[in-house]
Amino acid sequence: MTENQNTLKFLSACDELITGKFLVAENKIQKVLGLLAETPQVYSLVAECMEHFNRDRELGKAFVQGSGGKFLCIMPDEEYKVIALVFCTLADINVGKINFMEFVKRFFSDEGDNPYKRFISIMIIPFRNLIAEAFSFPKIELAPKQDQIQAEEVSERVEKQPVYVDEDMANKILKFPTVRNLNRVDSVTGLEKLCVVCQRICGQMLDELESLRRDAHTEELLMICYALIMATADQDLDMLRALTYGLKYAGKGVKSIKYLVRELEENIERFINALEDND
Repeated sequence: MTENQNTLKFLSACDELITGKFLVAENKIQKVLGLLAETPQVYSLVAECMEHFNRDRELGKAFVQGSGGKFLCIMPDEEYKVIALVFCTLADINVGKINFMEFVKRFFSDEGDNPYKRFISIMIIPFRNLIAEAFSFPKIELAPKQDQIQAEEVSERVEKQPVYVDEDMANKILKFPTVRNLNRVDSVTGLEKLCVVCQRICGQMLDELESLRRDAHTEELLMICYALIMATADQDLDMLRALTYGLKYAGKGVKSIKYLVRELEENIERFINALEDND
């Protein structure tokens, strides 16, 4: 069985959890985790996400009690943290560290809403989609109502809690003009087409890199490629451009991807120039 077939099997297990009943959810979670461990490229992605993930701190930030005494689940903004957070939660449920029934009722109860469906929408669907997009598989959509619920919860928490930035990190934050903030991306269709092209190029680079001897440098390049694919899935032009510059310099000396990196950069710069010409 190929890696893509293994990944598809893993995603199918996620879909069974998403569409299944609450009563059999723990069995489905066990199946998801088992297939994750047996799928090398998904396992590697999750392992990379875990490398810089502070488990206790992020769990404490995600599962909180609001000002009115209501318990909430607030998912992180960073994609790697979403993957790591959901993985840790599912692992804790699987080994009995978290009582699944109490957990779902406490953090996902909402008047007029099914707690299990909210758990699926807030945690499992984003986790499944991020992994699917990383390997160029289609995603499934969140319900519009759930998007609004989560946006309101995040807004409530941001308004009531100050943002803390470490002093050393604050000194590293640089202001720079971004395409997104200049509001020059008027053609969504054009950006979608660019992202499709870039995702195809990144897929070709992944194939080339997978054929190389696996060392620290190759792993770094693979990580950048995965991040590029996520940027195309989000249609984040700034991130796509920045990661391409990073890959250009990190990939120097790797002949098998040299022309693919150049093609990626040329497509992005052509799109940027077209936007500037239309100003």
